[in-house]
Amino acid sequence: MREFIRLQLKLRWGYNRNNNKASAVMTAVATLLAVAIALALVWALSYVLQASIGATAKQLAQLYLTVIMIGLTIAATGMQVKRLYRPADLLITARFPMSPFKLFLSYLVLNYIDLSIYSAILLFPVMIVFGIAMKCFTFVYFLGIVLGVLLMPIVPFVLSIFIAIPTVYVTTLLERHGIARLIVFVVVLVGAFVLYYYILENLAEFFIHRNWEEGTLEIWENLLKGLDGYYNPAYYLGNVVFFDGFWIGFGALLGAGAVLGAGGVALARAVCTSFRKKALETGSGFYMRRSEVDSFGSARAIFRYSLREILRTKTYAYFYLGVAISTPVMVFFCNRLVTMVGEAQVGSGINFGASMLVIAVFMAMISSFAATILSVEGKKFYITKLVPVPYRKQLLIKGILNVGVSAVALIISAIVLAALKFIGAVEMTVLIITQLLLAAGLVFNGINLNLVNPNLKPKANGEAEEINITYMLLIGLVIAAIVGACCIIFPRSIETVGATAAYLTAVGIALVYAAVNFIVFWFTVDKKYKKIEA
Repeated sequence: MREFIRLQLKLRWGYNRNNNKASAVMTAVATLLAVAIALALVWALSYVLQASIGATAKQLAQLYLTVIMIGLTIAATGMQVKRLYRPADLLITARFPMSPFKLFLSYLVLNYIDLSIYSAILLFPVMIVFGIAMKCFTFVYFLGIVLGVLLMPIVPFVLSIFIAIPTVYVTTLLERHGIARLIVFVVVLVGAFVLYYYILENLAEFFIHRNWEEGTLEIWENLLKGLDGYYNPAYYLGNVVFFDGFWIGFGALLGAGAVLGAGGVALARAVCTSFRKKALETGSGFYMRRSEVDSFGSARAIFRYSLREILRTKTYAYFYLGVAISTPVMVFFCNRLVTMVGEAQVGSGINFGASMLVIAVFMAMISSFAATILSVEGKKFYITKLVPVPYRKQLLIKGILNVGVSAVALIISAIVLAALKFIGAVEMTVLIITQLLLAAGLVFNGINLNLVNPNLKPKANGEAEEINITYMLLIGLVIAAIVGACCIIFPRSIETVGATAAYLTAVGIALVYAAVNFIVFWFTVDKKYKKIEA
């Protein structure tokens, strides 16, 4: 049992020399950037709330402790479902020289260790930045953070044991309903984004006008007051961190964890045993559907296959198609925020430039997944070399599908902005033309990149290769910044032909970018494709 836990931890957290170093570097940079943004948000929100409401450091800390605890509970629930009820290695572990109970117990220990690591990664930087912002960082406070890191995983771990059981039953019912799962993901994504936007909007309102919008202050006061109660587990953790009612908080967390954990483990063991037996009895082909020969033409068949591949691959279905579907809503909120900040700093008349910038960013997010058109095939790539369809045609059809997904999100977003009077009819037309060209350029740029850097190693569920997506996202963000800056600056700096110059510049940059990438694709695709070994 000890060796099994050690091996699993090495596979999860150990260093693999075979890993792509460029991918590791890009992932580290992206992670550090996300952490920096999150910590800046923590500092700004702490400063603003303390200056406006006058709440104590403990009351404000309970807000962050609650958010972190919710996030860890969601992560822990995913771990429980994945390891206990839907393990990918069930057929292998069923043959291990370990009793089912020891295997079950090992997975629980692994989940708790992973949760403890995540707790340290989240809690340390957040609470240190919070302490600096509130000017309450002392040795005693640091000691409280250390104790808080040790105690934080208890509540999420115990709650996840109970939450995972109904979750796995619901996901089982939705197993063959991918559209329903996608809808749930989109709703959750949009909800989280709207909440994030609300916080940013209030911070921007405070720093720009040095006050809150009417009613906002009351909402924050009620929220902090509601979290400062005995029914909130973060309240007891706050007692430990600030050594205010330390033994009450310490005893409540350990006592509730021991009592509820014992009952939860007993219940989880029974459910886990039932699920594993059913999975072994039914076999891996239980949900497989018999395939039939279609009489479609080659273009239609490839298009249909690519669309199904998007729906069946989790990374594509959620973070590609899901983001594309929710883009119009997120564009509206982002555009309103950027416009508010821009008008305060630059002045009125930046709606078109702000709209161009915001939509270009979302087009970059959607189109970046085109950089995995080859990688997502994995070990099935050799089939694409055998089918009697030219390589150029195969990739061209897949590229058109990706451009089509971007185009639908773009057109709906532009119509929404025009209907809400952010932009006029002429500006909407220019925006659609420019962004459609940019989307095409990003898609074929991604295909060209994937032809040079394909990763065809077998991946779980055909998941996409992240390094190419990261490269394309960075390229897309740079282009979005250039186009957005031109559309914001030109109308103000060149008064005679300001709007016309902005329109022509934006369309020109997009046209050149799309043309260059398409020409490179058209004349080099066959040669590059032939060199790739499956």
